[in-house]
Amino acid sequence: MVPKAEIVPWIALYAMLVAQPVHAAVVIVKGSNQPILGYLVRQDERSVTLREVLPGGKSRESSFARGNIDELIITVSPERLSTLDPLRLTEYIEYAEELAEKQRDPEARDTALRLYAIVAARGEGPLRRSAMLGLIALATSPANEQKLRAAAYLFDADHDESLLKRAVDAGTVSAGSLTAASDLLQALRLVRQGKGSPARALFDKPAVRNDARQIAGIITLDELVSLTERSQLSNSQLLRVLRAEVVLEELKLGRAVTTERTPDVGNWSGSLLSGGMEPLPRLSLQTLTEFDPTECVFRNGKWVRP
Repeated sequence: MVPKAEIVPWIALYAMLVAQPVHAAVVIVKGSNQPILGYLVRQDERSVTLREVLPGGKSRESSFARGNIDELIITVSPERLSTLDPLRLTEYIEYAEELAEKQRDPEARDTALRLYAIVAARGEGPLRRSAMLGLIALATSPANEQKLRAAAYLFDADHDESLLKRAVDAGTVSAGSLTAASDLLQALRLVRQGKGSPARALFDKPAVRNDARQIAGIITLDELVSLTERSQLSNSQLLRVLRAEVVLEELKLGRAVTTERTPDVGNWSGSLLSGGMEPLPRLSLQTLTEFDPTECVFRNGKWVRP
């Protein structure tokens, strides 16, 4: 049982916090690597005052001169969240971008992810693209980034292949190192479309076989030839063929590009249609993050559906 002496300060602190709007904040003092976390009590041009919660349930207020503060991070404002309206998605993007700059604070990062996810699910065109790029920038791992890039490509109206690429290159290939890039690119497209016979005819050309070595880091010639026997590719095979196409498209423009093998992101597309690809539920815009984008209104301290 918790002693009454410890319960009372917690009750007093809780009553104090719920009685007035508070903002989580982090102060980093110059010359110190230890952040000070608390609730912002007040600030002006000369000082910042935080209320810190201490062990045992007590709290104390600490003031810091502006000149001694290296960084002040105001994490997430409930008041600002409550003003967001699903009919004005631009405001979600604007606040998400502000919060994304404060990645050192988990609350700010998670809220940015949620706001981006809401816009990705509810927005269209440039708004959706901006939200997807925001999610990619906050990716937690290479696999998570690749999944988000695949989703960005699939749900982009123009299917911009640059969305599939990472910014960091590993091994690079120059345009001058290829002699039959157009034929190889055509062969890849035929493979993707399930047209094995014409694809095999192109792979039989010595120049195409030679150039295929340049994309072996993504998919080998033997693998490509074996795919000509298939009428439909698996999800991982399809992604690798698409990645190779992106590389060759860049080479046609005279740009050096990476040929690093793309990690398998799993079951992200299962069929090819005449107009493009049909995404499976795994890459649904509703499940890009752990947050439910249908809960897009912040009311009484909680995210709810409109």
